[in-house]
Amino acid sequence: MMVDIALEPRSVLAANVARSKNHKSHDLYKHLAKFDPFSDVQELLLRTAYGYNTLGMPRLGLGKNIDNIDARLLQQFIMDNITPQKCLIVASGVKNHKEYVDLVKERLGNLFPVPEHEFTRQAAQYIGGEYRQWAETPATNITLAFESCNWGSEDLHAYYVMNQLIGSAQAFSSGGPGKGMHCRAITNLMQKNNFVDGASAINSHFSDSGLFGITIEGSGSHSQDLMMLAIEELNQLKEPIDDVELNRAKNILKMNVLMAMERTDDRLEEIARNFMTYGDLTFHQYCSKIDAVTSADINSVATRLLAGKPTMLVTGGAINMVSSAADVSRQLN
Repeated sequence: MMVDIALEPRSVLAANVARSKNHKSHDLYKHLAKFDPFSDVQELLLRTAYGYNTLGMPRLGLGKNIDNIDARLLQQFIMDNITPQKCLIVASGVKNHKEYVDLVKERLGNLFPVPEHEFTRQAAQYIGGEYRQWAETPATNITLAFESCNWGSEDLHAYYVMNQLIGSAQAFSSGGPGKGMHCRAITNLMQKNNFVDGASAINSHFSDSGLFGITIEGSGSHSQDLMMLAIEELNQLKEPIDDVELNRAKNILKMNVLMAMERTDDRLEEIARNFMTYGDLTFHQYCSKIDAVTSADINSVATRLLAGKPTMLVTGGAINMVSSAADVSRQLN
């Protein structure tokens, strides 16, 4: 069944059905966006950071392009992307290894002689910038991010610890058992400022690039204060971190990693992602790498991060009260 789904030639009928489903996905997304003025913040952030290509393209694709996709185009995509060099097959719970290998060869043996196409993906280029979008809401959402690192960087684990230090908080659940009440988003932002409705760190890594930053949401009348709080929180990452706070963040991070790989299915997926990304299995090193992160590592990484060009996204009803990206750079440096 899996081989048929991956390799079966796309007929005109299949292409038409897929087009119709994609149209419905766009319609549903637009409908749900009416109830959440900040629903497209993540896509707008990536578009502002990388432009209208590579990582900046919409997750569902461009609505106006759907009708241009036909069976021939889908088949060409399969030939370019599902090739022997990109094919990785993993399984768990296999009782007879030889039988499994024979089965894979039987079903996929015809794939291996196919010559590789000269197809390479365009590498993502970070450009940064500023984008403001008015929305009919009394709240303001500010997202401030910088280019971090790709999956292969030595700084990767420091970014994950930084992400855990800031953490995430929402007004309806500030603290309580297991809700991260010791993270800075709660202790520094939520508990000290009654106009903050939510705050969280942003930490995304890709093959070519990455983003790290903070998003904060609150009353539009305090838009400028929200911006200052976001800047102050990022600046504090350049200062020495107390051992108790650092160890707490590392322990929570390790717990999250181990809980995420409790199930066999999740471990299998992690093995596949490891091998596709690194050409090796590295998931058993996660905890030791996290333990090795020091306060000096975080200070060094944060200093280099904040020296770069910012990506700033402001949405809500009071977008003009927030200072410009150039002013933000000056305040961070």
